Amino acid sequence: MADMFKLRISSAAKTKKQIQAEIQRIIRAKIENVVEKAINEVKEEGEKIPPRDSVSYDKKRSTELYADELAYSPDPVDNAAPIVEKIREMRKLGQTFYHGYMMRQCAEVSIVKQGEFMRDVTDDFNRSVFCGTERPIYGALSLEQLRTYFTWRTDVRRGNYNKTDKSYVILYCYELLNKIGVMSSQDAFNRLISVWENCRSFCPYLDAVMPIWLRDFYAFNNIEGEFSDLEATFPIPTEISDKVISELMSGDYSKKLEYLMGCSSYNLRGSIFYSEDTAPLLEDAAAVTLTALDEYFKQRGIALSELICGKTRKDHTWAPFFAAYVDRDRMDGFHACRVSATERYCLKRGEPCLERFEQAPYRSFIGYVLKSIESVLRERTGFRYSVVPNLSIVLDDFTNRDKLFKAASEAEFAQLIPAVVNEWCDKKGIYPPRREKKRKKKADTDEYALSPEYGPAPTSAPKVEIDLDSLAQIRKEAEATARKLIIEEYEDALPAEQIEEITSQVIDEVFDAQAEEASVEMHSQFDFSALPDDWKQFAESLDTQALELLKALSNGTAEALCRDRGVLPETAFEELNAAALEHIGDTLIENGELIPDYAEDVAKIIAHMNN
Repeated sequence: MADMFKLRISSAAKTKKQIQAEIQRIIRAKIENVVEKAINEVKEEGEKIPPRDSVSYDKKRSTELYADELAYSPDPVDNAAPIVEKIREMRKLGQTFYHGYMMRQCAEVSIVKQGEFMRDVTDDFNRSVFCGTERPIYGALSLEQLRTYFTWRTDVRRGNYNKTDKSYVILYCYELLNKIGVMSSQDAFNRLISVWENCRSFCPYLDAVMPIWLRDFYAFNNIEGEFSDLEATFPIPTEISDKVISELMSGDYSKKLEYLMGCSSYNLRGSIFYSEDTAPLLEDAAAVTLTALDEYFKQRGIALSELICGKTRKDHTWAPFFAAYVDRDRMDGFHACRVSATERYCLKRGEPCLERFEQAPYRSFIGYVLKSIESVLRERTGFRYSVVPNLSIVLDDFTNRDKLFKAASEAEFAQLIPAVVNEWCDKKGIYPPRREKKRKKKADTDEYALSPEYGPAPTSAPKVEIDLDSLAQIRKEAEATARKLIIEEYEDALPAEQIEEITSQVIDEVFDAQAEEASVEMHSQFDFSALPDDWKQFAESLDTQALELLKALSNGTAEALCRDRGVLPETAFEELNAAALEHIGDTLIENGELIPDYAEDVAKIIAHMNN
């Protein structure tokens, strides 16, 4: 082969360009021979390849490629139906062949072009072909699927919503969102509601996306009426939380106790004071209290609704017409509007934006308000036990919020709620019941005398004399007894100095051992990790004796335990209340008894001690 090539190419007296031209001529001749031979073989054996139209790649011309015709075979039964040719023509609008490269149009543009082309098409296909496409477009459906869809759409336009696959329902919704086959934006909005109402039984997906689509469609088009009135016709009613938040943001604080209890750090529903009889009192007292607080914070440039509800913020994840192909150029134009108490459409830097309500109430603040109201009502109704609200929790929650912290730190704020609730109780005639007169026993008789208030005051206090000499003698005898118990064994064997040294050493060792044992017992004997954080910290801060006292309080033997230990019950109770106030924000013991509100929490601590 190389020798023949050398014979045919003579380089003598030829330039480089002449040699290249000669090589190209030989190659073209060879290719033409191969092609001619192949054509002759096909003619001899019979044509096996169907003829195809030649495609021109001339830059001055634009030729269209029909990919869908290759992907889906034509229907063998109704291939001659007029709609088949219409569908084939429709497919050509879905893609463009330009300068030799495939330039596919976006789905939003394609679905509008093809939808407008097929807007008046009706069909009566005798089969129902399944379709499972998540986001259907015309080009993704086969001929049989398209004919199934157009047949279903024909029935829908006649008012017959036959059960069909989700994909066909969604494709029809895409048409309505793009205002294809409708008379106006209002007509499209009404048809979308009708589809939702009649198809949600077999297409539950509509319940998730249709509220979003209708809100966006309302904001981008001119629809008559307020959205709240239109929303009343939806198959799914508006949530009650939206209504409550709307009323609170507008300053309507009546009948809001249920909402406040759901956003409070204080469990008012679990209080022993809360019942069917006291709930109306708490409801009305909360309304007047919030009204007064609203005025108080408004004077200081603070919105009370942001403290008990939250505020609206820009939703950066929002995109118009979620999961739908919609050409926004076909819309009437975006306009700012409020579609609910929690959602508002507006313009930010010239771009459409959706602001959503972010529910972020100050739970400690609401808990303080409810506990303050309950504290006053307990006193005014003569309830046996009282509660004390802790303002420090609110101040901790307002830390780094200069305006809020300053408003809550003023003396007027701490006195506001009790003053308002007491004034309201005066107007309603709510007063504590009259106390029974206490009877005092006379000093010289066994009879009782009734005093105007609390009995006659004693004329003089009895004089108590202490014999210091007797006290010193008692201390001396106690020390001698203790020393005798320790050194009795070594009395005859060791001198007094060594006995004194051994005594001190033994006492120190015993004390250190007992202290270490108590420390280990306090920190490792009980596991309180399952308790809530505040109660866990409270339980872990108590030593063994305090925990035993807490247990005795629950069964009514606390005073007896204190007598056995030789301590005053009031002192022990005060230490427990100090620890409780530090960790849970309230006292546990009142009048020598455990406050019933916290009986359940104390029972959990005791349960962990018994495990």
